[in-house]
Amino acid sequence: MSAPMWKSEVEKYIKLLENSAVEVLSNGLQGKSVSLLELVESIGEHLTSEDHEIRGRVIKLLSEVLGKLPNTVLSPMEVKTMVTYLCERLQDHHSIQPQALKGILTLVTGNGSNLPEGCADMICRSIFKEVQVQTLSQTDRCAVYNIYSTLLSHKLPELQKMGNDFVFGFIQSMDTEKDPRNLLLAFHCARTIILNFSLGPFVEEMFEVTSCYFPIDFTPPPNDEFRITREDLISGLRGCLSACPEFGPLGVPLLLDKMQSDVQSAILDSLLTLAESAVVYGSKCIKEFQAPLYRCIKQEIFSPRTPELASAAETALTAMSAALSPQPGLSTEDSDVDVFIKEVMQDSKRHFLDEDVRLFVPSCRLLLALALGSDHACCAVVGQTVPLLEDLYNKFTGATQRKQIIEMLVKFLCSCKTFAGGKAPKVVSEMISSSLKILMSSTSQSNGTLTSAAVQGLGQVLTLPGVLASEDMKTSCWCILEQVLNSEDKLVRSSCVEPCKEMMKVYPEISTEILPKLIEKINPEEGEAILPFVAIFSVHKSVISKTTEQLMSKLQQESQAMSESALQTCLWITSCLVDISVYARGNSDCVSVLSLETVPAVYKMCASNAVSDNYSDVLSSPQVLQTLSVFIRNITTLLDSGTYAKLYTLVTKLYCEDSYSNTTQQKSFRPLQVDSPSEQTCLVTLLTPTLCSSPNQFTMPDIQKYRELLTDLSLRSNQDYTRSESAKCLAGILNKAPDDEEMAVYLQQRRDFYVQTLTSTSTDTSCLQQCVWVTKALVMRGHKEANKFVNILLGLLDSEFLGDRAAEGVGVVLTVYEDVLNLSMHANIRMLYKQRFFTENSSRLTEGFQNASAGTKKNYLIALSHCLQSLPKSVLVRELPQLFPLLVQSLLCDNVQLQQSTMDALCTMITDAPDFLVKHVDSVIPQLLKLTTYKPAMRVRTSALRCLLELVSLPAPVILPYKPQVVRSLEGVLDDKKRLVRLEAVKARNEWCLLGEPGGKK
Repeated sequence: MSAPMWKSEVEKYIKLLENSAVEVLSNGLQGKSVSLLELVESIGEHLTSEDHEIRGRVIKLLSEVLGKLPNTVLSPMEVKTMVTYLCERLQDHHSIQPQALKGILTLVTGNGSNLPEGCADMICRSIFKEVQVQTLSQTDRCAVYNIYSTLLSHKLPELQKMGNDFVFGFIQSMDTEKDPRNLLLAFHCARTIILNFSLGPFVEEMFEVTSCYFPIDFTPPPNDEFRITREDLISGLRGCLSACPEFGPLGVPLLLDKMQSDVQSAILDSLLTLAESAVVYGSKCIKEFQAPLYRCIKQEIFSPRTPELASAAETALTAMSAALSPQPGLSTEDSDVDVFIKEVMQDSKRHFLDEDVRLFVPSCRLLLALALGSDHACCAVVGQTVPLLEDLYNKFTGATQRKQIIEMLVKFLCSCKTFAGGKAPKVVSEMISSSLKILMSSTSQSNGTLTSAAVQGLGQVLTLPGVLASEDMKTSCWCILEQVLNSEDKLVRSSCVEPCKEMMKVYPEISTEILPKLIEKINPEEGEAILPFVAIFSVHKSVISKTTEQLMSKLQQESQAMSESALQTCLWITSCLVDISVYARGNSDCVSVLSLETVPAVYKMCASNAVSDNYSDVLSSPQVLQTLSVFIRNITTLLDSGTYAKLYTLVTKLYCEDSYSNTTQQKSFRPLQVDSPSEQTCLVTLLTPTLCSSPNQFTMPDIQKYRELLTDLSLRSNQDYTRSESAKCLAGILNKAPDDEEMAVYLQQRRDFYVQTLTSTSTDTSCLQQCVWVTKALVMRGHKEANKFVNILLGLLDSEFLGDRAAEGVGVVLTVYEDVLNLSMHANIRMLYKQRFFTENSSRLTEGFQNASAGTKKNYLIALSHCLQSLPKSVLVRELPQLFPLLVQSLLCDNVQLQQSTMDALCTMITDAPDFLVKHVDSVIPQLLKLTTYKPAMRVRTSALRCLLELVSLPAPVILPYKPQVVRSLEGVLDDKKRLVRLEAVKARNEWCLLGEPGGKK
């Protein structure tokens, strides 16, 4: 690069002719063809120009060039030279300061901790002296705060040497800042300064410059691109107010003042800020304001305005307790927290003795919040409160009163969990025996709610580390199990579920004792209640094999029963197996047992039933088979390649090689042959979870054989269920099949067959069903042939015979199914395939709708509706405006699912694209009013009413003209025969009645 060339570019830049000089100079400096010294010398005459605009252009050029340079281009000396020069420019005309600040920020950000010594001091002193920060624009003020933030992060020791000069300078810079974007940065800097500098004489000034924003009152503007929330600002400010003990005497009075206001958000913010700062402010400060703080907190707990305020008050009280508690190792006699506890105990005791227990629970919550402050406080509070609660339990005999006492007693006992390494668990351990007696005796009460509370309490006590002796633990467990075995109350049994899960964590050995008793009770009368507990206690390697074996035996026995309840009992048992597989997911030993023993046993049992003379249609019912399929899938999706290969070999021998035949009766087991009986072919349901859950590393050796058999079965079986399940299984293996020559030949054959068979007059639903699932398999993996199959499917939308099924087929292609082609089954799924499908086909669907006959137009709308339902909300909002005319047409179609999805899309538009919708309310409102009386489907009426309710959020001037029409129309809907419709009608009509009125939408 010749010197004259870049110099001429500089001249053009300064004269506002071209901006290419930035790129030219940055490339030259990086390539060493231009030195910084040469650059400065060449622009020297402009730097001394009397025209401040020219000087400003020169500084802007330097700043932009610096911004383009990598960090390694400038030497430390050059960096220091540039910093010095730019700091001097801060003394120049006010219009030059922004460009100088931009250049300084670039140097500071790029060099970070490598900024030469002395630069940080120079920069800050120059800004403090020369820049009136609050006279700058928001962007330039932001640059100043970013300079401070970066220097505080990387050059803190150097800034600390500036001492009070830096503190005072920052306070002046931040003073009166209003922009939320800048405040976030300013709060961050302020907290760093407060934590790392001695504030000296500026404690009050620093507190004032931050606390003036408390409480934060900020509502983000609509469509805020910066996404700054009120919570962000609250968190930043709270970090400042709770950063140092010196703020205590100033901060607590401020918080007290806001706690006594009528603004709930201010009270909430004050309580949460106290919770965060109490320990920092220290015992002396909190003790000074203890009485008024306690009064405010007590009021929020005893007379809570909202649950959120009550919870915040308890959190604040816990923080006060922690602040007043003695430090570990110091004397604990008559400590500040003991005095406070004594005061609260005296205040609360009187509510323990009242017959009216309305104030009992708030009193306990006060004490409980105190107990959670520290190990010392927990010992003191629990030691005094638990005996009181035990006496109170014996005094009252009412079930409701005793239930409340038990719930609070358990909470106090469990408070020691917070201090597992302290003295509190020992205190609880020493006094637990009498509480256990109360809990155990309550489990034998006739009142179900009291018994449930006691059972849940015992379950929570079991989780206390090191509190129960082994004998007490076993006794407590059996007390719960007695309810599992003998209670006839559904509420009591359901309350035993979580305690039993906890039981297995702390005392897994009990499963060997309880399981035989549980399995004995599996019968039509108690099966539904007992089997969930069988699953909970079976997840242990010592029992899972025997338990599942017994369940399988029970399943086979029940399936042969001739009773009407046989199917229901079998479903309970198979659901229990599913639960066992879910609970076992984290236990590799249990998964191994289930995959090597139980899953093969399921296959053999079903195969044996299919060829047996005593065939049970219960065991081959779709409900039972699908539940067993879920059980198998839960296991196979967890297997590694080696274990999976063993199961695959077993299944392949069973399904493809006739390895299981009834030699006595000479019946062959050929479940994938079209001419086999339905009791065999229906078992394809059990093939799918194994065949389609293969790990990614596993290559299926028999894929061609399966492909041929499943293709034939899904077309020619005389059972609808078998055809459907076979098509799913076929799709599952095609989705993972190697993209080789065999696959190409197969797909060509399928495509030719579909084109030939699925003509406009065809009624072959089996062929269409297979086509849909094959298309889904290919679309999901992004196969190169996928579009050809999609074209076949969309081409059928014009068919009077198959058009509606083809439209629903689009939904199948885009829907996520639990039983096949999902991530848990390791399916081959291309990212964003649903969006890609919509992008590639939406225009075709729109054009097809325009050209379709009156009888097939709805097929295009249904297909498009499925596309829209599958899109993420952000994409949907972007696409809806251009598709809006079709949405209005959809509301006119007599198709419940289409109308439902269209109204869901409209609700999305009302929330996320209101500006567009306001232009079309004249076409939407009349149609929605018609649908509020749509007799064939209640859900259409309720959706239409919800849509009308949402419309009230649109600008009132736009929708106010429709108020009389809507109010009059909805009057008749108030008498709808369905209660849910009437409820929605009342809500919608009330809002429309209030539209434009005082208290309503304006």
